[in-house]
Amino acid sequence: MATHTHIEEEEMELMEDVVIVGAGIAGLATAVALKRVGVRALVLERSKGLRSTGTALTLTPNAWLALDALGVSHKLIPLYTPSFKY
Repeated sequence: MATHTHIEEEEMELMEDVVIVGAGIAGLATAVALKRVGVRALVLERSKGLRSTGTALTLTPNAWLALDALGVSHKLIPLYTPSFKY
């Protein structure tokens, strides 16, 4: 059993931190997914702040499924009503 623990410690040592360039949808989704599996990520963004104008985003049913898999869709549903067409 001590050997098994030693192997797990070695595997943990092989895990490296990740730098993600860009805090857009893909960058943030990647950071969330990596965090869920125990990988720390640093997200870099060149913009100094959030922009709240000039952007429109349409989320298809598959996008909502991806957000659900990441565990964040429940935070968006009260703000935006998903339109599902099957």
